[in-house]
Order: sequence, then structure tokens, then C-alpha cells
Amino acid sequence: MIRQQEKRLLFFSHLRLRYMHESHPSGEEKNSLVVRRSVAQERLGFKLGITTDTITSKSGLAVLHDAALAAGVVRSIREHLPVPGSNRGIRPEEYVMPLALMFCGGGQSMEDIREIARDQGLRELCGFKRIPSPDAVGTWLKAPRRITGLKQVNRHLCRVAIARSKQTEFTLDTDATLIETEKSSAKMSYQGFKAFAPLLSFLAELGLCVAGEYRDGNVSPAVGIKGQLVQTARFLKSLGRRLKYFRSDSAAYTAEVMNACFDSNITFAITADLDEAVKAVIAELPKQSWHRFKTPGGERTDREYAATVHCLGKSQCSFTLIVLRWPNPRPDLFEGSYRYHCIATNDYARATEQVIWFHNQRGNAENYNKEIKVGFGMDYAPCQSVRANAVYFEIGILAYNLVAAVKRLVLGGDWLTKTIATLRWQLIFIAGKVVWHGRRLMLRVARRHYHLLADIRARLGTALSPT
Repeated sequence: MIRQQEKRLLFFSHLRLRYMHESHPSGEEKNSLVVRRSVAQERLGFKLGITTDTITSKSGLAVLHDAALAAGVVRSIREHLPVPGSNRGIRPEEYVMPLALMFCGGGQSMEDIREIARDQGLRELCGFKRIPSPDAVGTWLKAPRRITGLKQVNRHLCRVAIARSKQTEFTLDTDATLIETEKSSAKMSYQGFKAFAPLLSFLAELGLCVAGEYRDGNVSPAVGIKGQLVQTARFLKSLGRRLKYFRSDSAAYTAEVMNACFDSNITFAITADLDEAVKAVIAELPKQSWHRFKTPGGERTDREYAATVHCLGKSQCSFTLIVLRWPNPRPDLFEGSYRYHCIATNDYARATEQVIWFHNQRGNAENYNKEIKVGFGMDYAPCQSVRANAVYFEIGILAYNLVAAVKRLVLGGDWLTKTIATLRWQLIFIAGKVVWHGRRLMLRVARRHYHLLADIRARLGTALSPT
């Protein structure tokens, strides 16, 4: 009996202590209670529901597809790409345009074309009755005669953009890039990893990619530069325009490229190799020939420049060699007290500093390459075949050129400097409701987006229609 009373006393004393502990917690326990309560309260107060309305989150892609129609791109695809063998087969534009829009929308692989297929609202706006599967796309890419037709489609879009612009003289920036991959068909590049190596040429004034070649990673960056230079000069001449300037890194420092520029009366500014002949010329420069280099804003730098005459062994004519030097920060590791950068040019109309400023703008080509590779997802090689990857890459160039033409000829202003990543936030990813009203398809968006999209569509007909 005594033990039972002791147990009851211990039980009730334990309850009393527990009550007092919870009623008057310590400082650390108070903090833990506050944290637990705050975590439980940090939730949004909405509830999920289901709607049967047809909605798209990518209204801007429909506008880009409208731009492709206005520029005659879809018609050009039908004209230059082979049609299927039966009426039930998927037409070429049903492959190309969903892929191009997928790249504009941020797709990173062929599997992402399923997102276009799932977006019923976007499909209705663009008139896409069928979207091919990733496997069907892969099979289509490997078929012959695709790359030739797509290059003609890209040429058509460039022709429309150039003809509609007010520019009469152009600058060509050429640059090779590497697409690193683990594909067994890829070759080892000069940088020590397996890759494919596209060579791309851009019109600096419009940001258009007017020439491109998808190559194996072991191909020299210099291969194909002369061909793209001559091809672009003839293309512009056929449109009543002129290729006036050519810029490149040291890959174009060859006699055949310079001779092509001399033959076509093109002013070039090319990074020169620091070979033995150039080093000998630098060593002979007198001290009084060096001048302090200034930025375009007039700010003095730690660099000096000098100019002299030089000639390559097989070059038709001599050219000006501009030499930049600056103090060597590690003279114990490198020869001499200076580091050097040289520019080969036949620009005799501008001052030496102006030629240097002009040549430094060749970095835009690297930015264009980065935009195509990173912005449009072309740093991905979907197939083992170089030919199939070339087709995939050419569609990426088409998507890039379509956006570049819309920015330059339709949007203008601050839109010119926006990347595709920014355009997705401000133009492409606009939510809209797709409805039929009076037998007419309508896209309803927020008021602040309505005026933007309506203004763009109103300009498309005059800004991008083929002449």
C-alpha cells in the first residue's frame, strides 16, 4: 500500500514538473519553439485547383513564329527541304519550326521538344497539328540533303534582314568555337579534349550569322575562313551592299585570306602571329616610334604602340603591322621586359589608335558564339554523326538569326543589347489564355503585355516581309 502511494506521488510530481517546464521554458527552448512555429507559418496561402481553359506560358514564341511567317521562312523551308514520300508524312516545317521555337524557349536537348507538344495553347496559336517525337527528330536529322536546304533557308532570312536594313556597308567577324562532347565520333581538339568545331561568320552591324560550317574538332581554325569571306562578299554584292571590313583573330593570319581581301578591296584587321619574322621586326623598331596608347575616351594606359610595314611570304602586297606592348608582369618567366600583341591591317584611312579600337571590337564575335552555344543550347551535340549534328546546329542558327532580325528590325532601342535569356523573361514567357470567339482564335494576355505584343505584330508585316 505504501509503495502504491509513493508511485502515485512520483507520478503527480513528474506531471507537475513537466507542466512547469512547458509553462516556463528556458531561453534556448524558447528560441527553438519560435523557430518551429515560424517554419510552420512560412507557407503561401493559396490552394491548387484545375482549369479546363487552354493556357500557354510562352505567348512570345507565337509572335516569333508569326515573324518567321512574315519573313517567308516557313515558305522557304517548304521550297528547299525535301517533302515526305506520302501525304501522311511529317512535313519539313513541322520539324524545323518546333525545334527553332524550342531553342528560343530554352530547350537544351531534343527531349525538350515534348514541352512544345504538351503546350496545347501554343500549338493552336502556331497551327502545329503534329509535333514529331524526339526519336523521329533524330531520324530526320540523319537523312541526306537536310543541311544544304537549311543553309538556303538561313540565307533567305539573312537576305530579308539585310535588304530591310538601312546599312549599306558591313563588317564581317569570323571566329571558330569548340563544342566539347564525349561522343565517340568526336575528334581531339587542339585544346586537349574531344569536340566539334563550328566556324561562324557574323555581320557586326546586324548581329546576323551569315555563314557557318560544322566541323570535326581536329580541323584547324584557319580552314574555311577564306571561303566564308569570299562567299559573304559575293552575297552582299548581289544585294547591292558591300563588305567593307573584315576582322578576325590569328586564325585568319594567312596569305590566302589577306590576298582575298586585297582582291575584293576589303579592309582587314587581323591578329598577327608572334612568329620569328614578326619578332625580328619588333626588335628593329626605334625607341621614338613608340607612342602612349589611349582608350577611346582619352584615358592613358600602360600600353604603347608602334607601326611598321610587313609582308607574309606568299602575300601579294605588304601591310601595316601595328605592335602593342606593355610591361611584362613576370619577366623572370618570359623573355624580355614587355608582352606584345600585333595587328595586321591594310587600313590606311584611319589613325593607328582608331584601328586598334576597331580591331578590339572583334570580341563581339565571341559574344555571338556564346549566345548561340549557351543561349540557344547549341553547346549540345545530340547525335554521333557530324552531318546530323550539323543539321541540328543549322536550325539553332536559324533560331538565332530570327531573334536577331526581330530585335534589329522590329523591336529596336534597348532590345538590341538584350540576350535571349533576358528576352525569355520579358517577351517569350508571357502567359496567355487561348480562346475561340466568333469562330476566331484569340490570345488574351495581361494589359501590360497586350500593347507590347500588339505593337510587335503590327510591325512584322512591313519590317520583315521579303522585298
